[in-house]
Amino acid sequence: MNGRFRNVLVGASAMLTGALLVLGSQVAVVAAPGAAPAQQAAQPTPTPLSLDDLSAIQPGLGTVMVEYAHRMAVVWFAGEAANWNLAQYQIIEMREIQEVGETTRPARAPALKSFESSFLDPLDEAIKSNDKTRFESAYSSAIQGCNSCHGSQTSADFPQGFGFIKVQTPRDTLDSIYAYTP
Repeated sequence: MNGRFRNVLVGASAMLTGALLVLGSQVAVVAAPGAAPAQQAAQPTPTPLSLDDLSAIQPGLGTVMVEYAHRMAVVWFAGEAANWNLAQYQIIEMREIQEVGETTRPARAPALKSFESSFLDPLDEAIKSNDKTRFESAYSSAIQGCNSCHGSQTSADFPQGFGFIKVQTPRDTLDSIYAYTP
């Protein structure tokens, strides 16, 4: 597990534990009018969440990929406008999103790492070159890589694969990155 992401999970566990302690300190028992004073309820003992517990409550890869697609569309529009800094920033954020997916869904890590080295790295280099023709070619390859990856992955819910999730070069809106026809 990536050290930075592990620290985030451990920190989240500590924050949840702290929140439980704060909430626990606010518990009071109120007696009915005329009744004997109530004993204060025993303070609950917080149960820290393990890394496995925290991983289990993370969004699935489908949720992560929605943000990934959004940023991929922004990369396209930024590159077409020659806003190379915005395109570069989106690539940085996409790598972080991918790291989350690799950490919380380790069975998907090999495919994600393969996509990164085969398609995201060349797209990143094309952006750094500020060469629109090179950028467009690398972007087209990355889109093909997305669709190939979707088609090769399966799950218990979709043993036939995710080939029905298709992306394309966006036309006019961020959501136009999705190809809706089967």
